[in-house]
Amino acid sequence: MSHLIEDQLISLGIIDKSKVTEFYPRVRDRDDVKVLKCNHSGVIYLSSTNHIAQAYYNDKKGTDYWSSATREEGLKTTFEDDHRRFDQFKELVKNKSYLDVGSGLGGVLDLFKTVAKEIYAVEPQDEIRELLNSLGYKVFNSVENVTVKNIEVITLFHVFEHLTDPLTLLKQLHGLLDAKGKIVIEIPHAKDALLETFKAESFKAHTFWSEHLILHTRKSLESFLANAGFKNIKISGYQRYPLANHLHWLNTGKPGGQNHYAHLRTPTLEKEYEAMLNNIDQTDTIIAIAEK
Repeated sequence: MSHLIEDQLISLGIIDKSKVTEFYPRVRDRDDVKVLKCNHSGVIYLSSTNHIAQAYYNDKKGTDYWSSATREEGLKTTFEDDHRRFDQFKELVKNKSYLDVGSGLGGVLDLFKTVAKEIYAVEPQDEIRELLNSLGYKVFNSVENVTVKNIEVITLFHVFEHLTDPLTLLKQLHGLLDAKGKIVIEIPHAKDALLETFKAESFKAHTFWSEHLILHTRKSLESFLANAGFKNIKISGYQRYPLANHLHWLNTGKPGGQNHYAHLRTPTLEKEYEAMLNNIDQTDTIIAIAEK
């Protein structure tokens, strides 16, 4: 069976197949998919992508994907990230035509519509797409079916790692952009400190998931973007989960430390911890901004 992600990693010269080894024996929701790592590049990817197809997302029911009964309830779980992304990129989107790919419940759409000149989205889940369209958004079922051109800003927030053919999609997005357009990609990082330094087995068992087909490094993400035609690529680290979360993983082997150890949290501590992780390239997230 074909494995487009692995093929693309090899063709772009990112991984050395002879240095790819098993990193973890399974993902949390399947025992027939292994987690592989290229010990040359640091890229982590799944042994197979055949379990994910377009219909996989199309057929998801209602708001079940967010473990919620309603959109309003689901938006509570995405509130922090939605508002953080708005704060980070509102100046980039202001007075621009804007497309969000993989919009989910549309929390960022609700925020960015207050500053964008025009707003569009791509969401493959049928019921959620219909809901967003009923709210007045123009939402397409796939990138290849987007009918608007000369988009000025495109975002993918924790979407790129779900794609079975990421290079083709990047090239399609490049074609949709205005001549001076920009793309923003936020993804989980293969060099997350819980994997790279702490080697937390409980975290591996939790974080590796059948839908996260690849975890990129800065270099691999840059290579994909450059090959798709993007220029002036800038990649930065961002830490979504604070030191309290990491301490809880190491102490209990469980998530949620940002809540359980809330008494250990201060803005100064978290800012310094993020800066330190960024300095050693071990943040849990990396964000790329590139131009057409």
